[in-house]
Amino acid sequence: MKLALISLAKDDLDGNGPIALLPLFAGTLLDLQIQAAQRFGCEKYIFLCPVTHGALLQKIDAMKQQGLDAEYVRSPSDLVQYASEQDHIVYIADGIVPNDEIVGQLSGPPQELLFTVLQAEEYQEFERIDLNQRWLGIVSLNASRLVAMIDIPDEWEIGSALLRTAVQADCPRAIISDRRMGAGAIAHIQSELSAAQFTRRKLRDMPGKKDNFLNRFLLRPLVKRSLPMLWTKESASQYLGIFILLAGLAGIGTAVFGYSVAALGLLLLGSIAQFTRASMAQFAHAATGRDWTGLALDIFAGTAVAILLVKTSSTMTFVPNLVIFLVLLAHLLLLRSGAGEPRLALIRPDSRLILLIMLLATMFGPISYGIYAALLYSGLTLVLDRYFAQNAPKS
Repeated sequence: MKLALISLAKDDLDGNGPIALLPLFAGTLLDLQIQAAQRFGCEKYIFLCPVTHGALLQKIDAMKQQGLDAEYVRSPSDLVQYASEQDHIVYIADGIVPNDEIVGQLSGPPQELLFTVLQAEEYQEFERIDLNQRWLGIVSLNASRLVAMIDIPDEWEIGSALLRTAVQADCPRAIISDRRMGAGAIAHIQSELSAAQFTRRKLRDMPGKKDNFLNRFLLRPLVKRSLPMLWTKESASQYLGIFILLAGLAGIGTAVFGYSVAALGLLLLGSIAQFTRASMAQFAHAATGRDWTGLALDIFAGTAVAILLVKTSSTMTFVPNLVIFLVLLAHLLLLRSGAGEPRLALIRPDSRLILLIMLLATMFGPISYGIYAALLYSGLTLVLDRYFAQNAPKS
């Protein structure tokens, strides 16, 4: 069994408590370390914390409710109880966050491995091993080596003790190159300032799908600016979910009274909020379930547009308008289900872009104008998509 040993022994440089409890990505730095440990394949989580903190106890309780095996110890000597030839331990030092490449190295079969970097001026914050290398705060060892902790004074740092144990045991070393370090192989967070710098770097490199022009050039830059503030609010995602549902219901309510522009505007705001809410979990590697809030908003949007269509259509135009509306829905479902032509990603419609087109067109006439404009746009995109697919070179 793999055990994760995560240190909360050091306070941040501002003196506000353990480094691991610094706020980061709608949670804490500790959440990122736990996610990394889960991806290592760890089945038990041990937190080394000399002083009991309420936030850590709450985290352990939450993990236990999720069925995870988690507990904390106060001193290095308490770790001897976990010494076993059958188990393996992965230690993560205070403020250390590994990237996906290092996570991949440790996610396979258990192996002893000490992560180091060659001695250089820019790595002074890492502990020196010898004249040539410094330790990067992550080590993977057989759990039986924890026996060496029994004679270590409680005031000694567990990381340095494990490092000495690994060096004396001739543990294999994984030397991280300057190129990989520059690419963020290891994040070393020690204060609110370094946490903010790490956040900005992650947002700058934030991976994104090949979105259409609305998402790519307008919404995504705005969302990136707002995420650091939203992440600091513990209930931001919940409030956004409530706003999305209220916007959808309000869109239906205004549609009942015949206010087309107001209804479409509310639905568009709800869709933008849904985009923001989805972006908040961008760096969460935990599995997520179906987005029921987004599905509910789609149903509300379709209902509101159908109500507006009924209210504004005459006896003669109702059936043609309804057919066009149903064709539009079919087009959107077809575009959503297919992978699509990459060259058309910039103009590919989604719910937000269709709502915006409908809103702009409806400003100059009835809702039917918006439906016609949206159908023309999505239909043209679909035709171009099928044309490129048919004329793609055969492999």
